[in-house]
Amino acid sequence: MDRALRWLSNAAKGELREPDEPFEIPAFDTNSASATTIAFNETQESFSDWRTAYGQWGTVNLRSLPTAEETYATGTFKDSDDEVVYQPQWGGYIDSNPDDSVFGAWVLLEEVPIEPPWEAPETWEQLDVFFECTETDPYELRANIKPVLDDEPVKVLLIGFPIPATVDGDPEIIYWQPIEIKEFKDPNDLSGGFRDTGKGPEIAERREAGEEQIRWLDSDNWSHEQLTRRGHMTEWFLDRNIVLIGAGALGSMVAENLVRAGCQQLTIVDNDTYEIGNVARHTLTIGDVGQNKATAIANRLESIAPYAQALDVDSAFPPSGELPEPIREAEVVIDCTASRGVRRALDAIRWNHPVVFCSAAMGRGADRLFCFTAYSHTFPYSDYNEAFDPWRLQEQIEWDEDEDTIPERVGCWHPASVIRTDRVMTWAGTVTRFLDQATALSLRENHFTVLETGSDDELATISKATPPFQDGTVWRAPESTITIHVPPMCLEAMYERCRKEHPSETGGILAGTDRIDGPALVVNARDPPRDSIQEPTRFLRGTDKVEEWLKDARESIGIDYLGEWHYHPDASPDISRDDRTAMNEIANDDGYDCPHPLLFIVGQDEEGQFTINTYLFHDSKEYEQLERIDNPDAATTLNLGDDI
Repeated sequence: MDRALRWLSNAAKGELREPDEPFEIPAFDTNSASATTIAFNETQESFSDWRTAYGQWGTVNLRSLPTAEETYATGTFKDSDDEVVYQPQWGGYIDSNPDDSVFGAWVLLEEVPIEPPWEAPETWEQLDVFFECTETDPYELRANIKPVLDDEPVKVLLIGFPIPATVDGDPEIIYWQPIEIKEFKDPNDLSGGFRDTGKGPEIAERREAGEEQIRWLDSDNWSHEQLTRRGHMTEWFLDRNIVLIGAGALGSMVAENLVRAGCQQLTIVDNDTYEIGNVARHTLTIGDVGQNKATAIANRLESIAPYAQALDVDSAFPPSGELPEPIREAEVVIDCTASRGVRRALDAIRWNHPVVFCSAAMGRGADRLFCFTAYSHTFPYSDYNEAFDPWRLQEQIEWDEDEDTIPERVGCWHPASVIRTDRVMTWAGTVTRFLDQATALSLRENHFTVLETGSDDELATISKATPPFQDGTVWRAPESTITIHVPPMCLEAMYERCRKEHPSETGGILAGTDRIDGPALVVNARDPPRDSIQEPTRFLRGTDKVEEWLKDARESIGIDYLGEWHYHPDASPDISRDDRTAMNEIANDDGYDCPHPLLFIVGQDEEGQFTINTYLFHDSKEYEQLERIDNPDAATTLNLGDDI
């Protein structure tokens, strides 16, 4: 109530508008007209097109939009001589609805039609005052536009005027306030008659329309400039040509975020079909089932914002033949496929101009986000691979066949990852944040970030992930450059098996990988095969399904056979003659493809604590006992698969 009283007091004193305050359009009474809204597209740039049109009038094409309320978007503005004055630039959604349209009229005033202290005209007689400084008479205007509007289902006249951003500021854009004309006056209805001089329609309008209540309609400026005043991305992105590869769960949400954040030009590349099983983690809907994802996403993006222009490339990347122009002209390329093939293809393409690259992928269960950004003429695949390789291995090790694969539907098995939609949404928003930050990259600079969140039982908390395989034990050959890194989980797996089988001997297979810039990595200390012999004084590792396991590990996880381990209960971890014989046979067996196998022997000291010795064998029947080192960073490396 107090605010209302202050408003009335200020209005009575003419103090509603104070200099430098935000300028507000007066309240036009729209209660008497139909529920029709006119959407227009005016910017500071288009303002210059109207500077010479004050006082003039013309026609405008109004495109009907399929919205819940009756809405028309302004199309081409022409003057009274049928010359184009202004052509607004809309996105694909409005441009694709050109058929169902009507004609309207427009007239441009030199000032905002405000009756002091702050009221809009309510009758045509009151509006007439604002035409006095123009070349147009409002009643003559009504007569002139009658042939254009007479047969239209809704008769719309747009009253335009320049407005500033702040009170007493310079005008910046044109604002259109529409009027609905219920009907035009018929000269034949005039009392007293008139002489037919061709002025009958004008005379009828002048005599009869003056006291007529103006039927103001709602209007809104749908320009990109206005709709993205809040919450948009860095200005640099808004008018860039963006290519997004991969329209799956993550890609579809990233694309939607980009459009809602103000990006205007997107090209979506994907050859997959949208299926009903995608509904749980995708922005598309049931009505899109059976469509190509790229095509359906492009259509959806254009329906989100009136400024969006989205193209589709419904093929795998890279498309066969010559690259489509939208890809050649891309200034931002986003990869959401989690595909090595796509990243290699991007590495093989060289753009004539620098490109902002972003490769984003979710980890197992979407617990992690991997995001690599770069600014270069081509995607730096080797840099990406070096940064991501340890994480790829970590993800593969953590993969659980029982927990991470589910049937899509009863009787229809599909290895879909178990990912909640809210996680996808979280990471999609994070990707757009990283894109924003990528504008600060220098040429040929890149950045790799891994974020992770808690389990599904916890509230979502995001933190920077600790790089994998940083902890553990490192052994080094005393006279060569060979180092071995064993993560704590592998040592603990061996110790746990020893506890379980004690007092019998036990053992198993060591698997892992060579790393170019780091020690060879043991990532799996496998339990003994089922046909192994485990006795208090003897262990003979079996062969049941070992070959199949090694093949699967190599193909699905990317790890290879590295050697053996076994346990000496209540004894020191010293090597025996039988151990040497068995390991030398393995070193010379082409089936293992491991000329330098490892042997870890676990023993127990007098207090029952586990101790461990590590040995490296060579196909020359020599072997080395490796020593544990406390400064792994000082170690140098040699691939275990190489000959010494």
